[in-house]
Amino acid sequence: MTCLTEPLGITVLGSGSHGNALLIHCGGAGILVDAGFSLKELRRRLQAAGLPESMIRGIIVTHEHNDHISGLRVCANHFQVPVYMTRKCADVLRHRDADLGQLSLFAPGGAFSISSFDIEPFSIPHDANDPVAFVVHCGPCKIGVVTDLGYAGSTVEYQLRQCNTIVLESNHDLNLLAASKRPWPLKQRIMGRHGHLSNDACVELLQRVVDSCTRNIILAHLSQECNRPDIVEKTARRGLAKIARPDIELTIAAQDHPSTTVWNHF
Repeated sequence: MTCLTEPLGITVLGSGSHGNALLIHCGGAGILVDAGFSLKELRRRLQAAGLPESMIRGIIVTHEHNDHISGLRVCANHFQVPVYMTRKCADVLRHRDADLGQLSLFAPGGAFSISSFDIEPFSIPHDANDPVAFVVHCGPCKIGVVTDLGYAGSTVEYQLRQCNTIVLESNHDLNLLAASKRPWPLKQRIMGRHGHLSNDACVELLQRVVDSCTRNIILAHLSQECNRPDIVEKTARRGLAKIARPDIELTIAAQDHPSTTVWNHF
């Protein structure tokens, strides 16, 4: 079976500053986006989500921050799958870990395939070495995965149009961030053009890119200190109502456990 006859699922295994990983899967095959958990924890989350680890065909990396790669080498060795990242990201990680092994390198804008998934990486603004987001095509389905970005320029907008499912960062509430005890330089970094999207900025982007193809939105990478799921949901639903799309299925990804799988049917 291929993605042409099976529904395509997106399962966020965990998302936030303490670890990130999600699995895009169809039939018996899947690709893991980031490996920010230990192998033991990742396997536990796969089991909790009812996903066999044997379906993982590759790991693609967004950037080198620890909450996205802390379990990368051990997970890649265990699953015996290729790891894909940009050259600049690889240079940083190889400097940290000489035993990282063979990597498959790509450039932003250079499409590649894993199993039946066609992946288009594109650059995003974040304080990392050549950070990327992805659009994943499988059969007639298009999935956008964009987290860890300070602002959304024209490239991000272009890539997210005509996606059936959008996974997007909704990191912080501006009022909660301002009231937090975080040092001012850190607050500036988070709010800066290479930091993280606020709830308001996330919704403004969605209002620009949601179209007739959009069926599901998954909001991810919530700050545990400077955000709350109820605020994220309220802000998003209000924004979607303004563009007459209250029908869109909305999922708020959790940090501590896998979120319910979002399915795309053809």
